[in-house]
Amino acid sequence: MNFTQIAQNRQSCRSYDPTRPVEDEKLAAILASVRLAPSACNGQPYHFTVCKGDTAKEVAKATQGMGMNKFASQAPVLIVIS
Repeated sequence: MNFTQIAQNRQSCRSYDPTRPVEDEKLAAILASVRLAPSACNGQPYHFTVCKGDTAKEVAKATQGMGMNKFASQAPVLIVIS
């Protein structure tokens, strides 16, 4: 599958079950994949922070300026890229 096919078939999940935890194995697989993402000179000038529970709720609030991202409040996990 090429990038265009991936982009055309993608979907955004915006309905979360806040009582269903995300398994640590799934988070580990996601983080292992992002470590492979290319960056200029392989410098990897980014940091990933996994936020769960009350921290995820606080982070969700920070993303909701101008009425956007209301769906984030229900996400049991947020990954912040900085």
